Amino acid sequence: MVAKKRLDAKGRPGAEPNPDASAIFGTMVDAGAGCYVRARDLPRLIALWPQQLEDQTSEGSLLILSKLRRALRAERRRVLAGHWSYELNRHLGLMTAYKAELGLMRRAKFRPSRTAPAAAQSTPVAAAPEPGEGVVRSSRE
Repeated sequence: MVAKKRLDAKGRPGAEPNPDASAIFGTMVDAGAGCYVRARDLPRLIALWPQQLEDQTSEGSLLILSKLRRALRAERRRVLAGHWSYELNRHLGLMTAYKAELGLMRRAKFRPSRTAPAAAQSTPVAAAPEPGEGVVRSSRE
């Protein structure tokens, strides 16, 4: 089987990702994700209402992540097509914001709560009831 090479919008080969570029820009994105501030960075990248920008709930984070994912997909389409409106800085900003939002959501999701609900707490083996103990039987038996 012969592998097909990717072609750009004009039918020329060479639209394959460059591993050197991935290493360079990946480092930049990771560094940018560390100094990401939602209120400062997001309004420049995607359209959000102020209440959506301030929403720190998981639903708000999912909405922002979906908008960022959509914007990244559109930016990738532009670069592959060789479109004149593609902007590398916007693409890097979107990737930085996406990685930072994803990291914030993962940290919030896996943050251990200080008090677990009673149903979620495990019962120690020694305190477990014996078979037949604590079972309510009807008077007909």
